[in-house]
Amino acid sequence: MTALQLPLQGERVRLEPDGEGSARIIRLADSERTGHVFWEQHGDALFVRELCIDTPHRGFGLGSESARLLIQAAAEGGWRIVRAWAPPDLGLATYFWIRMGLCPRFGEGPDGGIWFERTLAG
Repeated sequence: MTALQLPLQGERVRLEPDGEGSARIIRLADSERTGHVFWEQHGDALFVRELCIDTPHRGFGLGSESARLLIQAAAEGGWRIVRAWAPPDLGLATYFWIRMGLCPRFGEGPDGGIWFERTLAG
């Protein structure tokens, strides 16, 4: 496994490094910072601790594209698993991670949330 190679760029967003295990989510149309993502590396798993789009920029697919970029980079970097979690008070996060191809796992996640996991090809 190698470290995530940043920046990552999609059709609408670019993930720019913002320190160890973090990136700014930049909208390509106007170079505006629209959110952030934090992750940790645990052996063969990449754990997305937080992916957040700032309130005025939600609902335009920036979070979905950011998650897809991270998952693709993890697969290309040799990780076997991507994990994320949904806080207990954010039902939309559950739906989000399921849409990104992660499956809920048995057991309590961080702070009482739900764990999600996706096994990557390879």
